[in-house]
Amino acid sequence: MPLAVAQYSPPPAYVAPAADQDDQRFGGVFATDAIRCEMSQLRVAGFTYPLRRTCRASFIPVAGEFLVEEFSAFVGHGESIDAAREDWALRVHAAFQELLHKRPFELTADERKVWSVLSSNIDVAVYRNQMPLRAIQFGRVSQARPYPSQIQWDDGTREDIRISQVDADDFITYRPGQPFEAVVARDPVSYRLKRIVHIERRSEPARLNADEEAELLDSIGSSKTLPEGDWE
Repeated sequence: MPLAVAQYSPPPAYVAPAADQDDQRFGGVFATDAIRCEMSQLRVAGFTYPLRRTCRASFIPVAGEFLVEEFSAFVGHGESIDAAREDWALRVHAAFQELLHKRPFELTADERKVWSVLSSNIDVAVYRNQMPLRAIQFGRVSQARPYPSQIQWDDGTREDIRISQVDADDFITYRPGQPFEAVVARDPVSYRLKRIVHIERRSEPARLNADEEAELLDSIGSSKTLPEGDWE
């Protein structure tokens, strides 16, 4: 009589309690050792990268790896989901910024593969149009009622300004006529002033009187004072 053997049933997969692993940023927990989530945008180091589509990400606690299906060239490492995700995001950020300003013929074969992954998932045109342009400009306060409310740039154009737009504690003390040098951030499409990220007072440039100006011009000379030469 054959011996009866009970059918083998494998042990159930371990699933940590949802209360321990559930995170509003990373979605719920599936019946696996990976924590899964969806990303509609990427924020890192103060920048926001617009994604072309929602991306699917996973964190594998055993390996300490953060993976995004669409960004197959990048793997984040860390002991926690936050650390691994930050490492992944910084890798993407560093690669994007390094390759963004390179022309196609400057890319190596490996860089072209990486850029293909990045540009296929990050909307480069939208990114460029939302990143402020930075420039150094010279100007002066043209109105203060009682605080600076308008500035005039060295090309004669005037712009209204709010104290909250200027990253300098002492800008509120600037008086009408105060010259300054500033690093400005402008909208790349409209060129509208977004912020003044750095500003320094400058002294009023000295003006020469008529006699000093004539003396300076005489010291510089002109083509009339050059010795005659033979061009042949």
